[in-house]
Amino acid sequence: MKFSLCSNFQQFVGVWGVLAVTFAANSDEAAPAAGLIPALTGRNASNWAEIQRYGVNLGGWATAGFNYNASNPNDRNNGPVSMTDRTGEFNLYQLNLFLEKALVKSTDWDVGGRFDFMFGTDSRYTQASGHWDTSLISQRNLRYYDIALPQAYVEVFSPIGNGLNGKFGHFYSIIGYESVSSPPNFFSSHSYSFKSSPFTTTGALFSYALSEQWSINLGVTTGADNFDRDLGAWSQMSSLTWTNADTGTTVSFSVLQGDVFKNRSSELMYYSAILQQNLGKWRYVLQHDLGTQDHAVMGKNAEWYSVVQYLTYDLDNKLSVGLRWEWFRDQDGFRYSAGEAGYYETTAGLNWKPCRWLTVRPEIRYDWADSTSPAFNMGTKNSQFLAGTDFIIQF
Repeated sequence: MKFSLCSNFQQFVGVWGVLAVTFAANSDEAAPAAGLIPALTGRNASNWAEIQRYGVNLGGWATAGFNYNASNPNDRNNGPVSMTDRTGEFNLYQLNLFLEKALVKSTDWDVGGRFDFMFGTDSRYTQASGHWDTSLISQRNLRYYDIALPQAYVEVFSPIGNGLNGKFGHFYSIIGYESVSSPPNFFSSHSYSFKSSPFTTTGALFSYALSEQWSINLGVTTGADNFDRDLGAWSQMSSLTWTNADTGTTVSFSVLQGDVFKNRSSELMYYSAILQQNLGKWRYVLQHDLGTQDHAVMGKNAEWYSVVQYLTYDLDNKLSVGLRWEWFRDQDGFRYSAGEAGYYETTAGLNWKPCRWLTVRPEIRYDWADSTSPAFNMGTKNSQFLAGTDFIIQF
C-alpha cells in the first residue's frame, strides 16, 4: 500500500471528527481546494456560513514548530533571534484567522476590508502600542503566548484613472520583504532586518497604478507598531514600485518617516530598497534597509542598516531549497542589547509541500556577531547554531 502523508492525515482527521474546522477556510479564493477543510469536506467555512455569496471569505492557518540551540542556553532563549526564539520547546507560533472581503476592481466603486485574529508566540511581537491589543490576555497565565489583532481595516476602490485604492484602519506595514504572516515566507526564522522594521501601522494608505509597470503608495499613519499611544505624532509612509513582467524583475523603495512621540524630538526614518529577480525556477532577492531615530539612546541619535540576500530554487512543484545571508549593523546598540555591533547570519532551508494545504520548513542557521559584548547565550558567546523546523497548515 502506498503511503501518502496528506491522504493519511485527512483520514485521521476524518476518523476523529475534527469538526472545529467549521470556523476556518482556505485563504486563496481562486483555489478553494487548497485548504485542509475543503480537502476533507469539499466545502469551506464561507459556504457553511453562507457569506461567500457576498464576496466574503473566512480563512486562516496554523504554524507550529521547534528549535534546537547547540549552545543550550539556560534560559532557553535564542535571542537576539526573534519569533523562533525558544529552544527545546514545541510552540504554536501562529493560529491566524481572518475575515476578508476582497475588492472587485472594475469600472464601479467597491468596498471591502479585512480583520485578522492571531494567537501564539509570535503575537507578542505583532501587537501595537496603545489601547488596541496589548492587554487582551495576561501573560502570567500563558507565558509566551498572547493575542494580537494585526489587521482591522476598510478598503475602498474608486474607478478614478487606472483605479485608486484606499485602506483605512490598522494594517501591516509596506516596509520590507519578509512578512509577519507565516505562509508568504520561505524560512521559518526571521532576519535581523525584519525584527528592526515596522510590523503594523494605523492610518490611511492610498495605492495607485501609474502604468503597467509603475505603482505608488502614499499614506499617513500613527507611526511604527503604534495604535493610539500618541495620536499627535504622525508619520508618512510611501513606496514606489517598478515591475517588468517580461524579465521577471521588480524593484521597490518604501519609507516610513515621522515622530515617535508628540512632545519631544523623536523622528524615526526607516527605508527599505528591494530588488526581486525571477529566473525560471530560481528567485533572487536583494534588500537594503536603513533606519535612524532622534534621541533614541541616552539623548543621542541612533542608526542601523543592513543588507540581506535570498536565493531559492524550485526542485519541483513540491520541494524547494533556499539560502539567506544577512549583515546587520546596529551602529549605536539601539536595536539589540549588545551595544555597537555587527550581526551576521546564514540560513539554509527547505520548503516541502506534500499537499496544497501543508508546508514543512526545516532549516539550519548560524549567527555570529562582532559586538561590544557577547550577543548570544545570555551574553556569554559571540555565535550560535540553530536547527529547527515548522509546519504550516492552511485551513
